[in-house]
Amino acid sequence: MMSSSQLREEEHFRLVEKGLLFVDDAARQLGRIAGELQAEGADPALVAGLTEAAENVRAEHRRLMKSVYFRAPSADQQDLLTGAQDRLAS
Repeated sequence: MMSSSQLREEEHFRLVEKGLLFVDDAARQLGRIAGELQAEGADPALVAGLTEAAENVRAEHRRLMKSVYFRAPSADQQDLLTGAQDRLAS
């Protein structure tokens, strides 16, 4: 059985994932709209602006993914990792 802190942490990650999906969807929508505008012969400045926005949102999505899922361990966690590595090396 999971503890209340584990349940709370899982709920936090579900909310984070939901937010990340919104960001990913925004990037896709911007790219789709830019493509539609380009196909319809819209002003190139509009297409370029939306294309750049989509790329920026994708970059932010990647940064968020790294910071959420691949973040550096806290000082306490780093101490545990170092101790484990020392034990494995001996």
